[in-house]
Amino acid sequence: MRTDPGLQLRPMVHVRDMAASIAFYEQLGGAVVHGDAQAKWVLLQLGTVQIILLADGETGVDLHFGAVMPLELLERRLHRAGFPVAEVTSDHDFGEQLLVRTPDGLELKISQREP
Repeated sequence: MRTDPGLQLRPMVHVRDMAASIAFYEQLGGAVVHGDAQAKWVLLQLGTVQIILLADGETGVDLHFGAVMPLELLERRLHRAGFPVAEVTSDHDFGEQLLVRTPDGLELKISQREP
């Protein structure tokens, strides 16, 4: 029986102006869950989805997943299935992350989340 890794998608939106971005998403019904306009990153609840705003001067969207399954088990599962993890990184704000490429070359980031 396969164990569900408990993935939750949290798109990571790179922004140049955090205050303007928060104001924009609030107009769409978003509510700040963590952080504020002066923070490096903000977690927003937007309907049933949480999105991360990351103020790093870049633009674009990353597909970021939080996993309940321990990352080392998920890494082994992917490797055994022929999908090796491209890189294991550690981030001050998001902790340890697996960087994985899909068969089409899209990079996914997977970090540990609380069950």
